[in-house]
Amino acid sequence: MIPILIFAAAIATQAPQDTTRLTVATAVDRALATHPSVAAARAQRDVAAAEVGQARAAWLPALSLDGAINRFELPMVVYPLHSLDLRNPPEFDRSLSQASVGAAYTLLDFGARRSKVKAAEAGREAASATLDASEQQMVARTANAYLRVLTSRGVLAAQDERIAALAAELKRSRDRLAVGKAARVDTMRAAAELASAAAERISSASSLDVAERDLARLTGVPVSGAPLADVRLTAAGDANPVVDCPAAPSAAAPAACAAAADRAIAASPDVRVASLRYDAADAAVGAARSALFPSLQATSAIVDRSNITGRYLAEWQVGVALSYPLFTGGARESSLGRAEAAARAAQHQRQLAQLNALQQEDEASAALTGARARVVALDAAVQQSAEVARITALARDVGEGTQTDYLIAEANLFRARSNLVQARNAVIAARVELARVQGELSRAWIARSLESLP
Repeated sequence: MIPILIFAAAIATQAPQDTTRLTVATAVDRALATHPSVAAARAQRDVAAAEVGQARAAWLPALSLDGAINRFELPMVVYPLHSLDLRNPPEFDRSLSQASVGAAYTLLDFGARRSKVKAAEAGREAASATLDASEQQMVARTANAYLRVLTSRGVLAAQDERIAALAAELKRSRDRLAVGKAARVDTMRAAAELASAAAERISSASSLDVAERDLARLTGVPVSGAPLADVRLTAAGDANPVVDCPAAPSAAAPAACAAAADRAIAASPDVRVASLRYDAADAAVGAARSALFPSLQATSAIVDRSNITGRYLAEWQVGVALSYPLFTGGARESSLGRAEAAARAAQHQRQLAQLNALQQEDEASAALTGARARVVALDAAVQQSAEVARITALARDVGEGTQTDYLIAEANLFRARSNLVQARNAVIAARVELARVQGELSRAWIARSLESLP
């Protein structure tokens, strides 16, 4: 079983690869263009834009064309009786027709139209901000999925190197056992380590398969086995954007910390969305309150009446209408109370978004600082572990060391290499997340801050 696993690992690492590589920028472009979450946010923005046009239309006169043909049980007067002339009696008929062209314009509504337009415009801006936030989240999610694939492949490559080293150690132990220069326990120990490494490789291969499937779902392109370009931060992306501030705010805190907190709140896409939704809810309160007052409307029309076969007689009408519902069963008061409660909820949601923005800023900054320090430490650990493995191998060969020391050194080297791969990609992932929290993440930021290695 073990030789089969070793052969499979060798085939996986030596198989020819397509030279057309998927880059992180290409993956982001695909996700932004095809993922339904971004498409849904775009559609919601279009809905909000249409609602603005609908609200603004209330400022224009309403023009209508109406027509009707009615059949009565008993004869009905054809033309209205503006006056009674006994010498010319009115006409009656059972079938009457009427056509009219009318116009109406609201003269006074106590701010209802203005509030509705304001609410619609704030809703449109909130939908645009939601789209921006959705795009940033999709960029971050795609970049993280891309980095997870690279990390899983790097860990798998480190495990293949360990398996190859353990396979060589097993062969060496068997050769020495055959000539009587080693104990059988050395062969058994090497075989056990190789079997354990092969089992770990199976688990890592499963994790890689999950990561590749996730990236494929985001981008809509097959990823399994496809070559991916390694990624690193450019000089612009590697610049340190973290402001070192004390854990607890105080009067002695530097002004840079307060400025950083203000920037985090101002730049957060989530805070912007919450603020615009509060503006829309506050405007809706004004629209609901206007229902407590009457409305004044000017009307005009040209009405043309006749029976089915007779002559048409047109007349014009002009009027002013005042409307005020005396009793609505509490509907107006309930509508106003609902709008005010929604505004309070939106205000608290905005405050919560501000707190979350500061928390996300702290977490992203700490993650970036910690990942950078971890890379430095693990880079030194890999170099030291490699030297220890080399020395223990030499000591084992000359009889001054044990096989156990060598196997331990090889295991430590594998762990250090795997952790270094994860830490390097964690730096990029933390930098991407910090850019998202600060409202900077976009396709242009990816192109400016990340570069694909040849």
